[in-house]
Amino acid sequence: MLLHESPGIAPGLKHLMATVPHFADADPAKFDWLRRDADFGGMLRMILGQQVSTHAATAMANKLALLMPESDPQFFLTLSDQQLMSAGFSRQKMRYGRALAETLLGDPDFLRRLEDEDDEAAIATLLQLPGIGRWSAEIYLMFCLGRPDVWPVGDLGIVIGAQYLLGLDAKPRPEEIVALAEPWRPHRSAASLLVWHHYAKVNAARRLEHKKPAKGSAG
Repeated sequence: MLLHESPGIAPGLKHLMATVPHFADADPAKFDWLRRDADFGGMLRMILGQQVSTHAATAMANKLALLMPESDPQFFLTLSDQQLMSAGFSRQKMRYGRALAETLLGDPDFLRRLEDEDDEAAIATLLQLPGIGRWSAEIYLMFCLGRPDVWPVGDLGIVIGAQYLLGLDAKPRPEEIVALAEPWRPHRSAASLLVWHHYAKVNAARRLEHKKPAKGSAG
């Protein structure tokens, strides 16, 4: 399933496109974010995607899928450093992934309990895991649990997308990003997708403009 088609997110997307002028011309047909499984594999992909580009994270996740076809923490612990490095794991991310696997083997219901917790409680639970910061926890809530009102203030795409929307010369402060999304409650997960889309669209337009030959240039 595509993330924007999730039951908790689709209505918000429709509402925001109808009520927020900046989002009126968004094209959900171009949205390619996938809903992920709310399990060890989904959480592991959050770890693997930390501090890398979306393109790099996707490439590494595909390599991981070849190494680990099933979401099995016991099997993950059998993978060598060299195998994990081939999928893009740094030494630090190996440690985080193995700690997660050991946590889930000792407490198989750890992730399932998140489904009964509200957003902040679920984030607090995830923060107990080594290597899981607020960004990773928020992305898990959005992509794996399909929560409708997640707004990852620390995400670079959100930061720069907010900068474009606000027409600022510099990156906005966290409190400005929070304030920007207040009117979009309780649909901030849908807003996140729309801001990411806007960020990508503006960047693509700027790259195209940069490639155009200057007026009066030869050739």
